[in-house]
Amino acid sequence: MLERPSFPRLGAGTRHHRPLGQTGEGSDWLLAFTGISGIAGMMIPYVPWGLIRAMQRGSIELTSPRGVWIFNCAILPSRLHRTVERKGNMKPDQDLFGKTSRTAFVTGGSGGLGKAISNILAARGANVTIFARRPGPLADAQNEIGGNCVDADRQEIDAVAVDMADASAVSDAFRSQPRIADFLYCCAGGNHAENGFFIDLQATQLDSCMKNNYYSTAYAAKAMLDIWVEDDKKYPGTDVSTSDTTGPKPRRIVFANSAAAFLGLPGSVAYTPAKSAVRALADTLRLEVLRHNSARTTYTIHIAFPADFISPGFVLEQDTKPDLTKRIQGTNVATFAQLEEKFPSSEKVAQGIVARVDRGDFIICEDSLAASLLFTNMVGLSPKRGLGIVDSLWSVVMGWFVVPVLRRRWEKMCREDAINRLR
Repeated sequence: MLERPSFPRLGAGTRHHRPLGQTGEGSDWLLAFTGISGIAGMMIPYVPWGLIRAMQRGSIELTSPRGVWIFNCAILPSRLHRTVERKGNMKPDQDLFGKTSRTAFVTGGSGGLGKAISNILAARGANVTIFARRPGPLADAQNEIGGNCVDADRQEIDAVAVDMADASAVSDAFRSQPRIADFLYCCAGGNHAENGFFIDLQATQLDSCMKNNYYSTAYAAKAMLDIWVEDDKKYPGTDVSTSDTTGPKPRRIVFANSAAAFLGLPGSVAYTPAKSAVRALADTLRLEVLRHNSARTTYTIHIAFPADFISPGFVLEQDTKPDLTKRIQGTNVATFAQLEEKFPSSEKVAQGIVARVDRGDFIICEDSLAASLLFTNMVGLSPKRGLGIVDSLWSVVMGWFVVPVLRRRWEKMCREDAINRLR
């Protein structure tokens, strides 16, 4: 059992990553070179070869800092395209918060990713209201978030205890607030109590996991959208003079989901369907909110797919995950310090999510090589990132070369686990 650590506040400076130069660096450099060249259209056959060879030798982990760095090199052309594409439309960060006193609701804001996002928003001048189930952690988080405010006299940091899986309670909690939120971050969720193989789980665990992850998200989005649409009806027509901005008021719903939505991970059989449902909700809602856009209000949907990262919930999960799940994820370590070496912090992931929301990205998963690559193989009708060129090329690489290797590897691990269980 891992020791329960204390988690640092925002900006504490805790180091969470290994340096680039360690075992297998030669393969990493080869992968970086072939990735860049392949995306440029010059050496595409070498991209899967370099990636697969590095994975087979175990010299690259999909969630490692080296892996993220390599993928960032590979998608550089896409980022350049995206910068050019949006340069004329992007607004400075302070325009979203500092000058107009924006308000953000954050569900699951008492800890982990939700609290980290709340800290960032408060540090940028937003009024923040956090929602969670337990009053004690909520009060502690409220005090911490308040300490990050840039204007404590103007900003308001509130905390509301509510069961996010109770639709009527969520609606009442949102409507009872003195301000209508401009942004909703849905960060509630987790599965430390529902880990395990399907045959070993109780039906009640399947139900609770869906409530904690899907319904807690859907109910929050539903309550918020209802309030927004009702507010818009108070100002019919196209007159924007009633708005506190010089243009349409931005209203955004951000789903903090999981890379688990992209794959079936043995031992997370209750969690994966719930996260897949959240992705389907975001894909559908992205289209539906277009019906409500007007000269006064612009609605946008965003969804983030972070891979594993350090948080209190992540640490709790290590006590209930099957050994097979840990081996596949790379979390089969003895100490918390070893986990910190392998995975990013909540604060780092939160910074990436908030930055991508500012840019207007719908799909957000570039904090993780694994999530980024998996998305390219499961794009469906979701809009591709940037101009879509890099995602399209990587989808071929993933579908033809990488996914077959991973699938066979996991199938072998499952068979070996069955043999070991019978011994």
